[in-house]
Amino acid sequence: MSDKRALSEVFSQSLGTGELRHSGVVLHRSNRAALAVVNNGNNDASHTDVSITVADGGSEPKKQALDKSCNGDDKYQEMIKLPQSTHSLLFTENVLSAPFAFAFSVLSVSIGCLVLAFYDNLNMEGPNSLNIPANVPPEVRAAQYLSILIAVTMEEEIPTATRLLRMIPKSSVEAMGISYGKFLISAACRLAIGYFFLINVFLVIAQSDRVLDIFYDMLALNFVSMIDDIAFQLAKYDVMGKRLRIAATAKYFRAEFERKPYLFRKKMTIFVKLLYAFNLLVFFGGMIYISVLQGQGTFQCNSIQVTFGEDIWENAWVHTPDGQVKSQILIYSFFNGVYEQTGVYAGRPVYKELRKSEASHFDTQSGAEIKYCPEEKAWVFTHEYIKKTNTSLQSSCPWLLRSPDTLSYDLMDVTGEWQIWVGVINHNAKMDATCNGCETDTDCNLNGVCTIDQRCDCGDSQYYGLHCELERPCSRIRGNYNDTWSMLFNRQCGYLQEYGRPVYSLENIGDAQKIIKHKMKYLNDDDIFNLIYQGSRWFAVRLPGGKHLEIEDIEHKSREFHAFWEDMHGSDVIAVSDPVSRSYPVGVDFYSIGETGDQFGPFGVLYPLQEPPGYVCLLIHDFALLNLYANLNGMHGAPISIRKPRCFSL
Repeated sequence: MSDKRALSEVFSQSLGTGELRHSGVVLHRSNRAALAVVNNGNNDASHTDVSITVADGGSEPKKQALDKSCNGDDKYQEMIKLPQSTHSLLFTENVLSAPFAFAFSVLSVSIGCLVLAFYDNLNMEGPNSLNIPANVPPEVRAAQYLSILIAVTMEEEIPTATRLLRMIPKSSVEAMGISYGKFLISAACRLAIGYFFLINVFLVIAQSDRVLDIFYDMLALNFVSMIDDIAFQLAKYDVMGKRLRIAATAKYFRAEFERKPYLFRKKMTIFVKLLYAFNLLVFFGGMIYISVLQGQGTFQCNSIQVTFGEDIWENAWVHTPDGQVKSQILIYSFFNGVYEQTGVYAGRPVYKELRKSEASHFDTQSGAEIKYCPEEKAWVFTHEYIKKTNTSLQSSCPWLLRSPDTLSYDLMDVTGEWQIWVGVINHNAKMDATCNGCETDTDCNLNGVCTIDQRCDCGDSQYYGLHCELERPCSRIRGNYNDTWSMLFNRQCGYLQEYGRPVYSLENIGDAQKIIKHKMKYLNDDDIFNLIYQGSRWFAVRLPGGKHLEIEDIEHKSREFHAFWEDMHGSDVIAVSDPVSRSYPVGVDFYSIGETGDQFGPFGVLYPLQEPPGYVCLLIHDFALLNLYANLNGMHGAPISIRKPRCFSL
């Protein structure tokens, strides 16, 4: 009994530090174990939780801070054990052992899978390298934020690594014969895998446009992060061999490690909480930033090239701004050209038609629009002045072309049969839209270079256009009747163009009066003829009084030119070509326009004009020589003298 009282006095004196000292040995003991010995009178050492380390030469240690366990705050917390994972084998086993090699292989597989997933989620070419969709519906947006919360809070590697680092002291690790350096490296590997996992999760969340895709991809990535746990259990169950079973059931995984002092753990706990808050802030902030960009249409194509088919509505209703209503032939190809994003509607971009002479907005004309119409659940082509009927009663979405039903936020992703209004609904209408940006030189048809701002630079090649797709045009051509046509130039030593093609003026009529004899009674000496491309065809047009216009007037009229609003298929049209996309009117059949009326087609009676050899190119326009000539003669901003500009009226 005297021994028990002595032991009780020693324990009572050491409750404040949780230590017993005897002959230079420190016995770390939980207070619950100590009190159990005193109260139960049991001196069996097996009933106490004791670990032994050597003190510094028996010298008196510094006074320890009071541990919270004295107040009972830790009584419901488990002792620290090593996680049963192959990552733990990286520091419990020898580097040259089979278990270490197995653990390293599992680590490599985990990292390799995450690297492959990361690479697969990236688009190495183009401005949208993260493959962010144009936009997503509200239910997907909600799933994205919910998934980020789940991923950050439920990820295991980061909390496991931080718990080991803040709980297990170096002395306890080394007392088990474990290298603390390897212990730290293993924890660092856990942290790296954890953050790499979160980055991959963020990518798949940001790239998904369906709710189920988000959850399926998260499950797949979560399986990758669990490979180490599964492999350890297989080794423990003797599936991977005896040596791995022994390593997985070694004393290290049964041992209980003492904790670091409370004050140190408290600081680390605060750090871990801040780390979690930082992770949530970063990933939520990234998702918010992407959501804002999607709402602004940043991931949409900013400029598109639109090409319609040869559909014609012979009695389109035009409601003018002054309230008048008139019927006019609508040739849809007149609206071919460049459209630019000007805003966002229903979470999708609104594309506005630009000038035909240059890629800028009209000043006086009203351009058509391509936008998404929620009422129709489709992308539509529309114009505020062109309606289906002659009444003011119109639907909320007066479309002229309509895509198939779709929820797509990107016009480039729309596939299927479009519908077109030609007085009735026609199916299988042509409507091609291509983005005017480029990602590689191939997008420039290998005739130019894709610049850093995703524009095609055609340089001094034989091609021009938004994608360097058009051949360098002829500056002078000759027809079957010895009629010669030359390009019209502006004051800046460039040529006038409409719909991306040069405008040609009749220089020498030759015998061409034979093909326009039915129009001759309308001609006078002040009239000229021009060849103008109008979306898909070349039109030979009589321009009354064109010789009296100054070059400034020509340029101004050219800037605002639009084939539909100028009614360029009317009585002043002399001839028309077959549909063609070439940059100059060579190698295409022309037709003289004869009688017109309801009994004929929209262009009237067409008489073939083409006989061998047809129009031939007399002179290829050399941009470099033309610019050199202008520089040598100081003609910057002045009328050029290569040939006197021929004026035309639009």
